[in-house]
Amino acid sequence: MVRDDAGSTVPDGSADLVLLNPPFHTGATVHAGLAPRLFAAAARMLRPGGQLWTVYNSPLGYRPQLTRIVGPTREAGRNAKFTVAVSTKPESRA
Repeated sequence: MVRDDAGSTVPDGSADLVLLNPPFHTGATVHAGLAPRLFAAAARMLRPGGQLWTVYNSPLGYRPQLTRIVGPTREAGRNAKFTVAVSTKPESRA
């Protein structure tokens, strides 16, 4: 486990797995602007075939962003409050 600021000290392509619960509040205000930065950082850190597991409040609907930024994304679990999504970084093309 590494505690870091968006993985700034983690080398590119060095992780098989990243776990993420992006913050979405600034004080009492909902602000989801940090999430795309964290998704991009995770994508950078992942090896091809590596996975990003993200838990987020279901109403935020991050799945399209995860698919666009990281790669194919599936829902691993969901209830009215939370979603767990698994995004896989595509394998490198030869």
